[in-house]
Amino acid sequence: MARRVIAVCALSVVAAIGLLVAPAAGAAPITTFDVLKGMNDAQQDAYLEAHPELNIRLANTDPDAVHDQWDDLDAATKKDAIETLPEIVGNLDGIDYDDRDTANRKALARALAASTKQLKKNPDDALAKRVMGSLTAIQKTLKGKRTPARHLVSLSLDRPPLAAIALGDLDTASDVTFLVPGMGTYTDDMQLWTQSAQNLYDEQGEVGAPTRRAVVSWIGYATPPPGVDAALGDFAERGAPLLTADLRGVNAVRVESPPRALNVVAHSYGTTTAANSLAEARDLGIYAFVMLGSAGIENRIPNAAALNAQHVYAGEAEADSEAQFGRFTRRDPRGPAFGATVISVDGDKAADLLPVTGHAPVLHSAWNDDPLSSAWSGITDTALFEQKFAEHLAHYGYLDAYTESLRNTAVATVPGRDRLLLRGH
Repeated sequence: MARRVIAVCALSVVAAIGLLVAPAAGAAPITTFDVLKGMNDAQQDAYLEAHPELNIRLANTDPDAVHDQWDDLDAATKKDAIETLPEIVGNLDGIDYDDRDTANRKALARALAASTKQLKKNPDDALAKRVMGSLTAIQKTLKGKRTPARHLVSLSLDRPPLAAIALGDLDTASDVTFLVPGMGTYTDDMQLWTQSAQNLYDEQGEVGAPTRRAVVSWIGYATPPPGVDAALGDFAERGAPLLTADLRGVNAVRVESPPRALNVVAHSYGTTTAANSLAEARDLGIYAFVMLGSAGIENRIPNAAALNAQHVYAGEAEADSEAQFGRFTRRDPRGPAFGATVISVDGDKAADLLPVTGHAPVLHSAWNDDPLSSAWSGITDTALFEQKFAEHLAHYGYLDAYTESLRNTAVATVPGRDRLLLRGH
């Protein structure tokens, strides 16, 4: 069984605290949690594999049930669960995000320590180096005081790891937006992908979003590597249920005070993944679904209405020559028959908004824009450096600051602001 599936099942066991392993006469019952918390990872996996009936029963445990059960636990039991099983508690949809953040930060620290130890044993282990690169990038993304505060709301210790970082408080946010990446985006890119989320968060504020909002930098599925895999549907098929589960988790945690708007913004192959999710789950209550440089929507999804969102948008730059290669067997969501609202992303000089100049989601960050950073240290020829750096400064991705694409994405995801939307042709 996949590591994440085992973890989710185990997490469900922890939350479903009423499932008894053995009653103790005259004493408090011994729960599955009591059994699991004394085990290491291998022992927990072995236990769950030896009790398949738990996996079957808990496979249908929805986030609403998990939320109710977790909410009923006393503070001491919750603290014990977070301390003893952080890798499990941090990833169960339905548990409140403050507790998940606490658990996942603990799990991240443990994983970094284990990865450091592994690399000391075998410095040439390529997979261990990649894992360490991802974990380090996640850690750096969370470091320091930031506005808004950042929360590690999921951490799946796959190889390489997957993660989601919320900018803002998902437990209270009025508007919530998930940012879904496309091909070639892995957690060693966590800092740059989270810069996309920061850009969108900031731009939403500029167009009138409430202060209580959150944008989730979601690298919660294995994206396809650049190349032919992006034209196939396998990665999207595997990723869609993971996105669905996390969106349902928000609804479960916020059942008593639902967010005003739950949005999904996706780039490239992420639009294929997200479209699969939204088409197959009709009860998510999505306000806006924005597709940027789409790699295409599967033909079984007939139109925008089938995506079960109140508003569906699509934008693609004239200078984007890559998105079309994902659409050999899929449809362009900008097509008239599909029915998405087409938004402009090619710049507006009158409004001082920049054009998207290619397929990239984001190119600019403090690190990328610093000529003294290690991003540029490999170019030792002065003339070549000046040429490359000038080219960098003149190019913009779909979620870069000051672009028309970012402005329209922000407008689309803030209820009541669509009158400001700049539509494409």
